[in-house]
Amino acid sequence: MASEQGVLFDGRFLERHAGPIITDPVVAIVELVANAWDAWATQVDIIWPERGSKIPFSIRDNGKGMSRADFERRWSTIDYNKVAEEGIEADPPTEIKDYPKRRTYGRNGRGRHAAFRFGDPYTVRTWRDGNEVTFEVRRSVSSRPFELRVIGTRTGVAGHGTEISTPLGQGVNVTAQTVREEIGSRFLIDPSFTVSVDGTNVTFDDIPQRSLSEEDVPVPGLGIAHLYVIDLQKADKTTKQHGIAWRVNARLVGTPSWVGFDDERILDGRTTEAKRFLFIVRADFLADAVKADWSGFEATNEAWTATKASVHERIREKIANATEQRRREAKNIVKENVGAAVSRMPPASRDRWNQFVDRVVDTCPSIKTDEVEQIAVILANLELATSKYALLGQLHDLKPGDLDTLNQLLNDWTVRSAKMALDEIQTRLKLIEELDRKLRDQSLDEVADLQPLFERSLWVFGPEFESLEFTSNRGMTEVIRKLLGSAASGTRLRPDFVILPDGSVGFYSRDVHDLGHEVQGVARLVVAEIKKVGVTIGSEEKAQPWKYVKELKAKGLISDATNVTCYVLGSKVDPTEIGDDKKGDNVLIRAMPYDVFIRRAEQRMLGLRNKLRDAPFLQSMGLDANAYLEAAQPKQGSLDLAG
Repeated sequence: MASEQGVLFDGRFLERHAGPIITDPVVAIVELVANAWDAWATQVDIIWPERGSKIPFSIRDNGKGMSRADFERRWSTIDYNKVAEEGIEADPPTEIKDYPKRRTYGRNGRGRHAAFRFGDPYTVRTWRDGNEVTFEVRRSVSSRPFELRVIGTRTGVAGHGTEISTPLGQGVNVTAQTVREEIGSRFLIDPSFTVSVDGTNVTFDDIPQRSLSEEDVPVPGLGIAHLYVIDLQKADKTTKQHGIAWRVNARLVGTPSWVGFDDERILDGRTTEAKRFLFIVRADFLADAVKADWSGFEATNEAWTATKASVHERIREKIANATEQRRREAKNIVKENVGAAVSRMPPASRDRWNQFVDRVVDTCPSIKTDEVEQIAVILANLELATSKYALLGQLHDLKPGDLDTLNQLLNDWTVRSAKMALDEIQTRLKLIEELDRKLRDQSLDEVADLQPLFERSLWVFGPEFESLEFTSNRGMTEVIRKLLGSAASGTRLRPDFVILPDGSVGFYSRDVHDLGHEVQGVARLVVAEIKKVGVTIGSEEKAQPWKYVKELKAKGLISDATNVTCYVLGSKVDPTEIGDDKKGDNVLIRAMPYDVFIRRAEQRMLGLRNKLRDAPFLQSMGLDANAYLEAAQPKQGSLDLAG
């Protein structure tokens, strides 16, 4: 019987899984201190193992500690998600329960592997609720990348906390001073969180001069706010322990962030600067403006609003000064990349474009170069476009939801393809509206005006008439004109239809081709006879198209193989004449009232006439939307629209 084989881990798994967390001693110690922060420690003591000192590494905190079950679950779970398991904020221990929650630092559970950078195995001693347990953690090449083993327990232990140590570890080529610099640059944000390295507390004095600056910000009538500016010179992976931290009487107010207490955003958290800078503001004169739970400041407090305005203005200046070189480079890159389009502009347009690029980069230091370039290209194209900035006016009037819809539209369509589709829709909806309006007009004498509209409306009769091959057949028209005599005059003499005493008739055909692709007669013929408004279609009117068809056959213009559909349209149909008349196998005569024709057109257009009632192209025609949408009432029995 084959034995079951569990998952095996290569000896290099942890290095690949955790990366610099267990290869870089600076990254490793920052992660371990961050774990203590998440556990709501107020004191962290580090013994640093410089190479040659033969001093074992250890880090001890007075955080909330862990039970045996807590430790085993957290350490045994690959990629343990602290935020998902314990929340985005951590409650303080009961003895300092009046302190506000802390925003947790860890998320992917890899920081706990940092201790392997200082030794293998390492031990974890953790205590809470009177119980203490000590584990040994060592690498493994079995079915787990590391193994946990309990090596001691105690009861009756006071307090809470965690200590990680590597008694058999090796030293590292990083000095304790470097460690203090790195910790100070990230964890001095909260005065209630103290870190010592080899017995010396980390203070602002440990931050290198190149990374720390201080200045006073006067607030007229209130006092002076002291501003610490910590610049790491490079971006961290996240904005954790970055942003603006407000201190009052040596206590942190709220949570440090780039979003102020009133939702004012100073920096976009995705930018390099947001992950690089930390501003600490000490303003003890705001004690009366702090909320009772220390979660923020009272929004309506005048001292707070005045101080915030002065401090935020100074912070923006500091960020702008620090990013001046980057902004200068961004301007040059954008102007070089868009130079071809700008060169085609007249001088006044080029000047406006350059001023725009300078203003955007200077006033929005967090915007990325490629984003500026995108905006600059749009501006250049608008300057060159015939419509100039009319598009901006349209965008200005759009609501957020409409902007999202426009973005989705442009994701799914090109502007050109969307315009082609919308132009066709617009043309057809305008046609329906014009037909509806004219077919309701009892005083309309110029029935000849209707025939060109129906010529563009063959698609209403059915999908088989959508083909662009259907065209007016002048030859057939001339035969009928001679048959009936040319009694009309003036503008009624049209080459594509014939004027009748009570209307007009048009002929629209599609050719048939032989195997050599030569025209071999007429495959399909549509006869559209349009009666004057007010005319009722009776038996005589329905019989008239059959006379035309017989004459065309006699002249040899169509054959018995030609499929012919005759439509006779009028204001209403005699109830006794409802239905289709068939002449042989290939000729169909159908009477149709105008209101049915309009309703069929609306159905073919998927009801867009109603859905697009507010479309500008319809409103521009002087359309009364309510009257336009009001369905005409049929004056005869129901007709089948499916044919």
